[in-house]
Amino acid sequence: MAQAAGEPNPVRWHAAVTNPGCELSVRDAMARRGVDTVLPMLRFWRVQNRKRIVAERPLMARVVLFGLDPSTQNVAGIYGLERIVRGASDRWAVLNQGEVQDLRMRILRGEFDATLRDSHPYIEVPPLIRHLVAIGALPYSATCTHSAAKRLGLKFKEVA
Repeated sequence: MAQAAGEPNPVRWHAAVTNPGCELSVRDAMARRGVDTVLPMLRFWRVQNRKRIVAERPLMARVVLFGLDPSTQNVAGIYGLERIVRGASDRWAVLNQGEVQDLRMRILRGEFDATLRDSHPYIEVPPLIRHLVAIGALPYSATCTHSAAKRLGLKFKEVA
């Protein structure tokens, strides 16, 4: 149902905790029900059989952010949905809409994408990606350009 001009936005943002590995299926099930979702994905290069392929994984394991209008939408009975994060009052915790929009803008700017450097080598590796490489959560080969990967002796699949 469309919102009339001048009326407050009835959509409230919440965080859902999913079963392990069910983030994508929960996001897709919510989208089929018309619920607005945000699931930031970490995109990087993975070496498999000496070939580089693009891989993705959720930035926040087991968490899907969703915007819900309780008068017209519900999330009950979604397979893979474990629970909704609750606040101190035992009601669903409400997230700040500005922070959710900021997260969407960061996704659009490519702050979680380590593969952008191949098409734009002058782009610096985003700080979050550098941190994940530094702590060992991602290998160095996840961020290197095609020419650097060739120097390492890696082959390529035509994926990106």
